[in-house]
Amino acid sequence: MKPNHPVNGLRRCYICVFLVVLPALVWANDPPPASPEQERLSALVKEGVLPRNAIREAAEEQERVRLDGVVRDTLVARELTVQQIPEMMRAVTTLRDLSRADLTRARELAEAGVLPLQQLEKTKDAADFAERRLELAEKRASLVRELATMAHAEDLVDELKEEELAFAYVSESEEWRENLYTIDAAFFAEFGRALPISADGATALHRSLGYNHTGRADVALHPDDPEGLFLIDLLYAWDIPFIAFRSSVPGQSTGPHIHVGPRSERIPPEEE
Repeated sequence: MKPNHPVNGLRRCYICVFLVVLPALVWANDPPPASPEQERLSALVKEGVLPRNAIREAAEEQERVRLDGVVRDTLVARELTVQQIPEMMRAVTTLRDLSRADLTRARELAEAGVLPLQQLEKTKDAADFAERRLELAEKRASLVRELATMAHAEDLVDELKEEELAFAYVSESEEWRENLYTIDAAFFAEFGRALPISADGATALHRSLGYNHTGRADVALHPDDPEGLFLIDLLYAWDIPFIAFRSSVPGQSTGPHIHVGPRSERIPPEEE
């Protein structure tokens, strides 16, 4: 029997952290041995070929390269987990702060007439890019946290049902996944856009949270809005199991979505 659901309802100083790689740092234990490149720079500084700050600048540049690698592995990666968010945010925030310091120094040099205005503009562009990248990271972190909340909602489905914040349809159909493509086409024909699927199948996020989301799909629609109601009607008609969430957290209106497919299975701890 179909459960009832209402129609009404919805980012001039350099950061001291970089000094950790400099010889001036007081280590709790013995400092790590100098690399061949550090030894080469030290020799050139002693000979007067390079200025005294060459070692520091080289260390800072090395740290920038490392941080850029972190950004590539997280922010621009196809998938991101909740556990990776702190490292991603530290990297993009530090790179933003460094870009701001670069811009402050560039402005001072430009005002002193020792830096071409063209170079100042390039530094401005780099600082703007760093700001936009931080904003993007903040938005993606927020989205991943929201998706994690949505995933955890399956553990609370019984409680959410009691508060009328969720309802489900169980089906014995074994071909429901194939029918999902037909439903996507029907949704596009009706609303002129594809289903807003936020998680399709066994994502890295779900695996990191211990859920086997294989074959399932989470659709970012409120079940009481017109688009959500249309999707639910199609799911009923095609005998496709689903769980509709008006909220992912008891007592709060957050994370509404429609989980298409059977309830996700928990991954045994030894397989995580």
